[in-house]
Amino acid sequence: MIKRSLSFLFISAVLTLTGCTVAELKTVPDAPDSQEAAEAGNAVPGEAILLLTEETADNFDEAPLTKALDAIGVREIERVFPDAGPFEARHRAAGLHRWYRVNYDPTVSATKAGNDLSALPGVEDVSFPPKKVLWSTFNDPYLSRQWNYINTAQRNGFVAGADINVKPVWERYTAGSSEVIVAVVDGGVDANHEDLRGVVLSPEEGSHNFIRRFQDFEVYAHEHGTHVGGTIAAINNNGEGVCGVAGGRDGKGGVRIMSCQIVAPGRDNLEGDEAQAIVWAADHGAVIANCSWGFSSGSEEADRDAAENFQNYPSALRSAIDYFVDNAGLDENGKQVGPMAGGVIFFASGNEGHKSGIPGGYDRVLAVAAHGPQGKLSKFSNYGEWVDLVAPGGSDSNTKSYEWVLSTTPDDTYSFFPGTSMAAPHAAGVAALIVSYFGGPGFTNEMLTDAIVGGSDKDALDLQGREIGGGKLDALGAFEELLLENISFTADKPDWTVKSHVEDDMHILVRGNLRKRLSFSVSSDCPGLTASCSTSSIDLHVNALKAQPGSYTIRIKAGNEVDETFPLVILPNSVPAVSAPIEDKIVNAASTSAFVLDLDEHFSDADGEVLQYRASMTGDGNASCTINNRSQLTVTPSDYGLSTIHVEAYDARQAVGKAEFRVLARNQYRAIDIFPNPVTDWLHVRPGTDKTIDVKLYNTAGACVFESGSIQAGPFQPLDICMEEMAGGPYSLVVNGEKFSIVKK
Repeated sequence: MIKRSLSFLFISAVLTLTGCTVAELKTVPDAPDSQEAAEAGNAVPGEAILLLTEETADNFDEAPLTKALDAIGVREIERVFPDAGPFEARHRAAGLHRWYRVNYDPTVSATKAGNDLSALPGVEDVSFPPKKVLWSTFNDPYLSRQWNYINTAQRNGFVAGADINVKPVWERYTAGSSEVIVAVVDGGVDANHEDLRGVVLSPEEGSHNFIRRFQDFEVYAHEHGTHVGGTIAAINNNGEGVCGVAGGRDGKGGVRIMSCQIVAPGRDNLEGDEAQAIVWAADHGAVIANCSWGFSSGSEEADRDAAENFQNYPSALRSAIDYFVDNAGLDENGKQVGPMAGGVIFFASGNEGHKSGIPGGYDRVLAVAAHGPQGKLSKFSNYGEWVDLVAPGGSDSNTKSYEWVLSTTPDDTYSFFPGTSMAAPHAAGVAALIVSYFGGPGFTNEMLTDAIVGGSDKDALDLQGREIGGGKLDALGAFEELLLENISFTADKPDWTVKSHVEDDMHILVRGNLRKRLSFSVSSDCPGLTASCSTSSIDLHVNALKAQPGSYTIRIKAGNEVDETFPLVILPNSVPAVSAPIEDKIVNAASTSAFVLDLDEHFSDADGEVLQYRASMTGDGNASCTINNRSQLTVTPSDYGLSTIHVEAYDARQAVGKAEFRVLARNQYRAIDIFPNPVTDWLHVRPGTDKTIDVKLYNTAGACVFESGSIQAGPFQPLDICMEEMAGGPYSLVVNGEKFSIVKK
């Protein structure tokens, strides 16, 4: 059982950490740096844009400085649109060459610069370019100091991304709705603060004081409560002070704050009835509650025991928490009337560096620990598996206040505070953004809890040797958790199989992304894959030639989640094959007439590819060969003799199929070729057609020195007679065949 005598730790500890080093910023009107700057208004100092006449435009930047130019301290003159090379004529036709930029002394007033430049000959118009801003950036002057929202490593030691990643949510989804009420159970929130005016509910609307010695319907400003409330709901884009996590976009505010006061002004001890305050909040419209406080007995062992007791034994506070979680957003009959059915309570984890926290360790609340701009879990922060989230609460430095959290404090001031008290309202603010966007009939506290915890980044922080149960608060990650729930993908080729030589496409229809906001990314281990994504479809294109045949995986991601994987198979490549052998050819060398073969009739590819061909020749060199029109082989004889034509068919992957054939160039009017004559080694007897012959060779004495007998011979199978061992001199060759006899000397 937790006793009321336990000190009010988290508010007390925050004030102890800040002590006398709390950095306070009084709001004062922003004064212009000079009269000249005031006159320039929103213009870029020291820059003017001139439109010149056609006659003056050329070489204006090379003209000598006149007294007028010297009087305003002109430093540089240049064309707005530089020489465009091949497009210069088109630029000139559009008049772009007439625009010039003049840079002058920025301390000179825009009025004087405009007058002096307008007086120059040939100047048709003078204008001053306005300062450019990102529309997504609010105009609150201290936003740049709120690293907790946007951390770009803007200071030495800061780590980019050590923030709550809320800017994309502001830009794409919402910055908070007045339909959502967040109860700040804390010191009173200053309803008259310039950055909170209009967003803090009046006592008649629901704010309430739970300290017995004060009137119920008067809430008194407290610096801790006002700081917490500002982090949640300080008005965005109103030109004042800071931004709130859910402070709206239009300068009129976003979510509303119900101030449930349990700490008196100037005090740091819990005096009000916190249990009663939480129940009140549930009954009067709040669906989110922020409790940047807790209990401690001083020692870690005693705190651990007290945390176990709180978890295991009933108490009024625990009953109040259960009541809020079960009944917020519902009327007396259990019907949903608020933007969420059920409530969510955030508790600061505590600032003692202990491994336990009360009531943060209770399993029906969300406990929030603290980190600093360096992306490290703060050493002062309580920690453990019971911690659900880690949010910006400031660094451990006692002197660098800019490393703490900047927010509102009473009487239109702004202060830097550190502590888990500052971390919890970041989570409450993100929760308020989620309910602002997704809230409505059927939206439940379980959905919110799953999103904000599930969307946290588990690997984003240096925990400095400690452990936590959750991850770094990530506003965009939480949104994407919810947006992903109902998204489905339908592919027109769910089992995508592609031949190894083609380019192919697959279309994936995205359903359930009705808000048209969530973007997708595609990755794959296939090097030939490219993708084009929209909010409603994903188009994939693969060039199979850029990848090896095999199986690949396509991953589609939204945010940090892998939503779907699709298989891609590139089939093995088939080598071109000879479908019909090419027959040997006999041509008439005397005519030099070419013959043409269509190689597509002799090769095929199992993949259906259109093949390419190359050809070469070996042998007597009696013919030439060329490939025309891709597949037409043209062979042209040039002399007598026998050559071999080598043909290669290759596909897009350079796989090669081979064939060869012989080309015999001879005199078609001769029945038999006998060569060479004279002969030194081998004598060839080659009939013009396949036939049976009988060959005899006689020397000068009439003796038969060679007799073949009856033998089959033809143009590509001549009879070869070895003459190397025979004596030199004339011989007579007699060739007999059916119906012919030839004598050759």
